[in-house]
Amino acid sequence: MSLRKLSDQIVEDILSQLGSGQLGEGSTVSSEMTLCATYNVTRGVVREALRSLDAKGFIKVSQGMGTTIAPMHEWNVLDPIWVALNSDSSYFDDLQTTREMFEPEIAALAARNATPENLMELQEILDEQRLCIGDENDLANIDIAWHAALSRATQNPILNQLHNSIANLGIKVRIENAKCPDAVDHATYWHEEIMRAVVSRDSELAKAAMRMHMNQVRADLEIALQTT
Repeated sequence: MSLRKLSDQIVEDILSQLGSGQLGEGSTVSSEMTLCATYNVTRGVVREALRSLDAKGFIKVSQGMGTTIAPMHEWNVLDPIWVALNSDSSYFDDLQTTREMFEPEIAALAARNATPENLMELQEILDEQRLCIGDENDLANIDIAWHAALSRATQNPILNQLHNSIANLGIKVRIENAKCPDAVDHATYWHEEIMRAVVSRDSELAKAAMRMHMNQVRADLEIALQTT
């Protein structure tokens, strides 16, 4: 097993313990010696894992004072490994609230700045969505792709990067949402309405349509979670 693979295992285990509450803010992380014995690895592997966790804001390493879990507000909860391990339904409401803030403004800006190439990409993904008969994963990925294309159409690289970071959390939410019997039809309908507004360069209509879409997403998600 490679050095990188071994250190990743330690990172994943500690992040899983954080997500489950087994470790919390201020908790002491096992010493380097203990981690070496637990995972049967060298100090180099352990230190690589701790450096990674430190860079992500999950731990604080103090010379001579040991390693402790950092305050929660410092954690990078958009880190891909954290998201993969811990983005369960407890995150859904926070994510949806964030989307309700961002997505209408993205739609409005896309209506002002979309290029012909952007519009073509949006239409192609929308056509694919209409025809999709795959499972929840396929439907979720198409939905993410359409919103990502809309974000690119803003021509704002900072906003686009923020949107992409949020999208890392969004896959599990969308998979759950797709379990609602009418969710896909609802999404396709509102994507079409938003698309019409973007094509007509009507930023206020695009914003309003996206706001309605987000309201529908929240309602569908609540239904899906009640039935699972």
